[in-house]
Amino acid sequence: MRNLAEQKRVVVPAIWAFAMAILYAIFFLVFFWNYLVVDASLLGYRTYDFMDVTREFEYDDIDEGEFMRSVEKGSKILLKEYNPELDELQKNDVFAYYVTENTVNRVVTQVFISSETDTNGQTIYTSHNIDDMTLNTYTIDSGKLLGKWVAPIPYLGYVTFYLTYFSWLSYVSLAVLALIMVGIPVIVAIHRGRMKKIGSPFPEGVNVNRLSTENLYIYENIKAFVKSGGMRIEKGYDADLVYIGKYLFGILHCTNGHIYFNINKNFQRYDDHVDRSGYICIPHSAYIEKAKKRINGMYRAYFLDTARQVRGAGMVAPRRPASRITHANVEFQRPRVQGTRR
Repeated sequence: MRNLAEQKRVVVPAIWAFAMAILYAIFFLVFFWNYLVVDASLLGYRTYDFMDVTREFEYDDIDEGEFMRSVEKGSKILLKEYNPELDELQKNDVFAYYVTENTVNRVVTQVFISSETDTNGQTIYTSHNIDDMTLNTYTIDSGKLLGKWVAPIPYLGYVTFYLTYFSWLSYVSLAVLALIMVGIPVIVAIHRGRMKKIGSPFPEGVNVNRLSTENLYIYENIKAFVKSGGMRIEKGYDADLVYIGKYLFGILHCTNGHIYFNINKNFQRYDDHVDRSGYICIPHSAYIEKAKKRINGMYRAYFLDTARQVRGAGMVAPRRPASRITHANVEFQRPRVQGTRR
């Protein structure tokens, strides 16, 4: 039967693996996602890396109505996905689009001035670079306008740049990070679950394959003992459930390397402390007979009337008389009254 310490051995690494998986997903989204798929978006936002060098400006360099700005090289730019029906480009909006040159995508950053539709139905954009007022006129292929600027985030672009400097390096770094952040915690959880012999989450009863030779001997003795009292045993969660008819009498299980028989009785004392008399531990085979006496004592003290009612109602077939093998069998039979024989 699992205890809190055993649960922690698996639950803590599992929680750690889940947290690392979330961090890995965030890391992938921030540094790799738009590198691998340039126009991918999440919740209407996407990013790209700004690796251009822009010039610095003085206040007097920018005339009224103009817009220019300097952006630090290596910044990661956060964009809002462009939707012409809901949020059209306005003058001096900073936006980005990409062009494909020899299968390589290159992101272009511009400051919007105006746009118009020609006779062929194509949209012609007029804009200028982010750090000068030289006008550019061009068209953008459908679906390649990435969006409007939200904010630049300094230095994060350098991380993506160095991690993806070689294409093979990007895949290797992703695999190594997945192993470190997710794989190792999962392996630790599985290893602890197996090495510490954590019980099954299914009602399979006591797993005898994991018991030591001595514990298996104790388990078989106690199991045979309670069966000799007319009780039935059902499989529980890493434990055997011992019933008198439909009433649970006790739980037989192995925890922390010892066999236990827990009596199904509230042993709360008057001082609100728990009376441990119902927790019968059998650490060694030498304690078997003593444990049988304690089980019998609990049976006779708290469950004898229940057993009689069950047998009287026909819920359990009457026991056939059996010869006494040891003193343990006496415990479930009516004791003889000693006296002078007439």
